[in-house]
Amino acid sequence: MVDNKANEAASVQVMTTEISDLSVSEHETPNQHEATATKVLRIIEQYGLNYERTGAWDGFETFLPIVLGQITRGESVKMLLPGFPFKSPNFRDKVLSNLPDLGEELALKHLNGLCENIKAVYDHGAEIHITSDGLVYNDLLGVPTEDVWNFGEAVRQITVENDLHHLSFLRLWDLLGTSGTWSREYYLANASNIRQELLTRFGDPHFEADMANKSTSDMQMTHTKYLEFLKSDLLLNKKWLVQTPEEQAVTISETAKAMMARWKAFSAALAAHPTEYVRLSIHDSGGKDKLSMALIPQKQRGTLGATPWHSVVVAELNGSYRTVQRHTVDLEKYELVHKNGRPYFFRAKSELFDWSTDGCDATFEHLYPTGIIIRPAAGSPSMTTIPMKKVRALTNTFSPIVLRGFANTTEKETFINSANDLGEVLVWPQYGVMAVVKDAGKDDKNANNVTSNEAMPMHFDGIFKYKDVTDPVTGEVTKVLNPPGYQYFTCIATAPKGSGYTLFTASRLFFRYLTPPWSVERLEPVTWGTHNTGFWKQDQEKLRLVVRHPATGEPCLRWHEPWDKTKYSTCDVFLENEDQSLIDVINAGVYDWRSCLRFSWEQGDLLCSDNTAMLHTRSAYESDCDREMWRIHFD
Repeated sequence: MVDNKANEAASVQVMTTEISDLSVSEHETPNQHEATATKVLRIIEQYGLNYERTGAWDGFETFLPIVLGQITRGESVKMLLPGFPFKSPNFRDKVLSNLPDLGEELALKHLNGLCENIKAVYDHGAEIHITSDGLVYNDLLGVPTEDVWNFGEAVRQITVENDLHHLSFLRLWDLLGTSGTWSREYYLANASNIRQELLTRFGDPHFEADMANKSTSDMQMTHTKYLEFLKSDLLLNKKWLVQTPEEQAVTISETAKAMMARWKAFSAALAAHPTEYVRLSIHDSGGKDKLSMALIPQKQRGTLGATPWHSVVVAELNGSYRTVQRHTVDLEKYELVHKNGRPYFFRAKSELFDWSTDGCDATFEHLYPTGIIIRPAAGSPSMTTIPMKKVRALTNTFSPIVLRGFANTTEKETFINSANDLGEVLVWPQYGVMAVVKDAGKDDKNANNVTSNEAMPMHFDGIFKYKDVTDPVTGEVTKVLNPPGYQYFTCIATAPKGSGYTLFTASRLFFRYLTPPWSVERLEPVTWGTHNTGFWKQDQEKLRLVVRHPATGEPCLRWHEPWDKTKYSTCDVFLENEDQSLIDVINAGVYDWRSCLRFSWEQGDLLCSDNTAMLHTRSAYESDCDREMWRIHFD
């Protein structure tokens, strides 16, 4: 068993790979503290269902004093989320097994990303304490205590394996201040005693008898959800199976009532905890006393969706995820994907994920929030076995596509030849087919910032690449922006760990999280321009902010971040027909952890990315390191 004791204590902060220097917390005045607290809560509220539905969150004023106090004292912002109890016992109809799967993984990364977004505006960052309510209810649903323990340990292991350092865990015995050893044996031996202590100290003996009068509207919504869940959670329960329909109806009613009484005791224990929190919730609510959020955001804004412990994840061919009950998955259209021998999620069937017919059997790891790492299923076959046409097709909706563990990836001739299998390779006047991207060590302002160790602005490649288009009637020649369709990299050498990341932002996710009053429809007519100095000295105008993807038809953001954090080329950006405040909205959105992947290279990685569907940039790295990439563009 992995020692997860560290995760039970205070959260450990890690250095963010954020490029924008937005953080403001040192030497602030009281007014500045309040401004920072407001920024933090604006980030938090955007994760909430109420904000997605109405553009407002009633809990903002409720939690402002708490966040302001933490910021004034120079503390991390603390949030509390009850959840991650255990998997539904209905493995046939609802979930895949009694252990976490892709659903829990996505949920934890989503929560950690919230903290990272806060870290970008507040130096001391944020942490989310997850307190499992598994022991509160498991006996009522017939879930073995051992399953609760194993589920909790596996959830903690996900945070360790993925470096989700902003998340920590509180067990029920922590809330009660119960002393004991951090062991499975202690947990199993004392589970019922801990649960009874909760009810003795925080329970309301009269609640069940008078639940209607003692319930708030939020509690009534929770009760309705319990009734809904129980109809499916108890379907395979041995006691349930021998009952008549009338007896089953009584069982559901009584179990839901008992769950509400325990929920009320659990809530009282949370309220008695000495730490002040911004309260997060996986249940719908009016929003005044907590932030109701979807752990796995659905395509439709404002939709709660199912929690991962009540559902399975389905990965669609457009790159999106959705949560559904297992029995609703059409096995003619979707295949079950395993990870480390465990059932993990369903994915839409497609020949794009079947490489065995190409003589290159492979595994596919879906990343959060976007991207796939593809590895050979066995051994280290040559990269010449990779079906590059399938790689190209996958990039349109799953970029970036990382090919890891293949041989010959650092051989120049092999790399260049493989690019011809992807598409029409572009030849650039400056360097020909392949660019060597590494720090050239030049300090001249007119040097190319691409070949430096500096951080770069978020951008698309080819902002200065034009083609001449002749009007068939007038004969007038117009220069039209003509950027390459795709980028193709191989990693020759990496930067030290924690630096030299490449960031990729997916347009489909940028628009999913774009907040009112902004929308795709409003942004589509917008045009913009740039004023550039240094190596890229050039003025541009009438650039389209949104273009349609040539393969999918989806809207894609075309943007170059304003940039003056450099000793090389600077870039001023202006909007030609929209409020200039949109610039800040875009700059924040392209770094949002819900839409931006921070990718860490390994030597020998191949990577292919769609230059229309994605924006990208690079974080800084040490000037004397050997980081080196080879890059080819193709259409």
